[in-house]
Amino acid sequence: MIKVVTTKRDLKQFIRFPNTLYEEDPHYVPPLFFIVYKELKKVVLKDKTYTALLVVNNQQIVGRMLYTIDKSKHQDRDVGYFSFYDMIHDIKVSQALFDYMTRDMRDKNITHIEGTFAPYDPDTRRGILVKGFDDAPVIFTSYNKPYYQVHLETLGFNKVLDTVSLKADVTPETKKRVSTISRFFQRNHNVRMDYLDFNQLQRDMEDVQTVLSQADTEIIYQDTPDMAMIERAARQLKLFINPKMILIARENDTNRPVAFCLILPDYHQVFKKMKGKLKIITFLKERKHITRARGMMQYVVPEYQNSGLLGMMFDTIYNVFQEAGITDFEAGTIIEDNHKSIDAFQKFGGEIKKVYRIYGKDLD
Repeated sequence: MIKVVTTKRDLKQFIRFPNTLYEEDPHYVPPLFFIVYKELKKVVLKDKTYTALLVVNNQQIVGRMLYTIDKSKHQDRDVGYFSFYDMIHDIKVSQALFDYMTRDMRDKNITHIEGTFAPYDPDTRRGILVKGFDDAPVIFTSYNKPYYQVHLETLGFNKVLDTVSLKADVTPETKKRVSTISRFFQRNHNVRMDYLDFNQLQRDMEDVQTVLSQADTEIIYQDTPDMAMIERAARQLKLFINPKMILIARENDTNRPVAFCLILPDYHQVFKKMKGKLKIITFLKERKHITRARGMMQYVVPEYQNSGLLGMMFDTIYNVFQEAGITDFEAGTIIEDNHKSIDAFQKFGGEIKKVYRIYGKDLD
C-alpha cells in the first residue's frame, strides 16, 4: 500500500527507514537525523514542492521515495526527478513507487523521469551506486544495495549518465609528484594559495563566485551558484569545514582569484559512531580521528587550466592532510565525460573506485 507523507510522524518514518533496511550492512552510515528532517520538512510539508512516498506492507515500511518536477537545463523541458529511493529486495515494492509517481507525472503532462537526483541538492547524493560496494561511502555521497540497479533496469529505466569518484592514497610518492608540478608552476607564475578566512568570509565567498562564473566546467546538471546559494552552503557546511582545506588561489600582483577548491574531512567516520544522533561529546572526540577527506569542488579559470596550478593546489592540500592525519582522499563525483578533470586527478595518483548512475525513462 502506498502512503503519501503528510505529517511529521510520516516524515520521521520516511527518514528512519534506511536504518532498518541497512541494519546489518557494515558500510551503511546513518545521516544526522535532525539535518535531513529539517531539509525535508521544508520541501515536503511546508513548501510541498516534493512528494514523499512510503510503501507499507503488513504495517511494516518496506520502501520509500521522494520526487518533484523541475526544469531540466540540458533537456529544456520539465522532468520528474526522484531521490531517497530505498526498498527491500522485492520488485513489487519498486513497481508500486514508480506506478504512483508515473500516474502523477502523466496527470501533469510530464513525459520523462530521472533519478536519483534532487534538484535542490545538485552536487551530492547524485545517482545510485553501481560500482564500489566494498568501500564505505564518504560524506555527501550515495550508498545503496546492488539490487537497486536491477530493479530500475527491470522497470525499463536506461542509463542517462555516470559520475565517477576517484580515490588516492596520501603517500610520499603522491606528495613528491604534486610537489614537482607545483615547483614547475611557481617558476612561471606569481600566484599564492590562501586558506579560507572566516574573518573575511564575504570577500572570500565573492572570490569563489568569481572563479565559478569564469571556470569552464562540464557539469551539465546545475547552473553556476549565485551568491545566495554560496552563502547558504557556507552556513550549512560550517560545522564540517576545516578552513585549511578550502583554498583560493590569487595572483600576487592583482589579488585576482583564479582557482578554488573545497575539501571536507569525511565526517561519515564520525556519523557512524553517532548512529544518526547528534552526540556532542562523541562528535568532538571522534572528529580528531578522521583519516579520510572528500574533494567537493575544484575550479580553475580558463587561462590557468593545464598550467600546473592544480598541482600547486594539491601540494598545499597534501601538507594539510599530513598535519591532520588524512591518509585517504576521494575526489567529488565527476561526470564521466569530464575527461579533463579525471585525467588531471589521475596524474596525482587517483583511480576510479566508485561509479554512480543516473537513470531515465520516457513515459508512454
